[in-house]
Amino acid sequence: MNTKNFGLFFGAFGLIGAALTACSSSPGTSPPIDFGSGGSLNSGAGTSSNAGDTSLAGSSPIAGTGGAVTAGGAGGAGGASGGASGGSGGAIPITAVSPSKGCGKTIPAGQVLGQYTAFDTMVQGKTLDPAFTVMPHTRKYFVWLPKDYDQSKPYRITYLFYGCGDRYKGDSATYRLMMQDPESIYVGMNMPPTGLPPAGKDCYDNSIGKQSVEWEFMGTTATTVQDNFCVDENREFVAGYSSGAWVSNMFGCYFAGKDPTRMFGPEISIRGQSTVTGGPVFPDVPCGGPVAALWIHDSDDHENVIGGNSMTSLPRVLAVNKCTGGPTGTTAKWGSTTALSDYCKQYTGCPADYPVIFCTTSGRGHSSQDDMALPAFIEFQNMMNPK
Repeated sequence: MNTKNFGLFFGAFGLIGAALTACSSSPGTSPPIDFGSGGSLNSGAGTSSNAGDTSLAGSSPIAGTGGAVTAGGAGGAGGASGGASGGSGGAIPITAVSPSKGCGKTIPAGQVLGQYTAFDTMVQGKTLDPAFTVMPHTRKYFVWLPKDYDQSKPYRITYLFYGCGDRYKGDSATYRLMMQDPESIYVGMNMPPTGLPPAGKDCYDNSIGKQSVEWEFMGTTATTVQDNFCVDENREFVAGYSSGAWVSNMFGCYFAGKDPTRMFGPEISIRGQSTVTGGPVFPDVPCGGPVAALWIHDSDDHENVIGGNSMTSLPRVLAVNKCTGGPTGTTAKWGSTTALSDYCKQYTGCPADYPVIFCTTSGRGHSSQDDMALPAFIEFQNMMNPK
């Protein structure tokens, strides 16, 4: 079991403490579906395993909320008030469908419909810290298209990240959201290869802020996917568990709203993040504009404690979304079933285009909570359907 001592700075709660955390879990409980290796744009499909997940724990202060841009374009802050237009030059409203460059293109050779298909991203090793680089390397990602994929129809897309335990199972260990909604695009993302950060841990590189190699991997991969598949740029989501939840929170910060000055993925705009037992964004990371958010965290998770992690992410998002009342603002039960509404609260003072939901379970520890996460993530994304 990996352990790490860290100090906790509780943002808007004004609490500072210390905790010892580490993350581990059992695999998800969802039944298997057909995951084919298919073809590849640059290489054959990678291998994977179904070993149990463990996750890197740690904590940090909440990130700043400056420099907001809207998902509609670069500049402007209309989205934070539920605004429909973002940026200048007649940007497409956030409530509309925004086709990507990949719309109308023939799918890459080897892509199999209704199955994960492997592709490669060449990562140069750059980070947000110009003085810090890592070794260039190749990372695999896996694209899942609906069985009736239409290259002229912009699809909702979710980038999926899993918990620690195996660096090479982006096609098997991620949440199987396609079981709930088979009419979206899903991209399973591998961890860094062995020998790269985080040293000695089979996790995403989620513990060092600006020096993480994940910024380049996500920015390059998402840009490539957007350019080759028909994606609705107003409905791009990230979702993950444990270490994958940490990077999902990171990407919901950095990639919120398009920004032509951004080092990685300037044309990417993450609309929403949904996570189970994740952690906050390091304070040195530049965040973009508003982002919808759903957190699920167990009060009995002693390996990634709720107080120093998900609850520390909450005030940052409430602030950047300009939600009234902050963490103590008014809430209402959320979810179409009692399995959700018994645990989930929606902050009612937030813009309708950027909902914020927090679900607190108990007695489930550091598990991935597939039975709750899958329907919750899809219901959350459905709140942001085109109007």
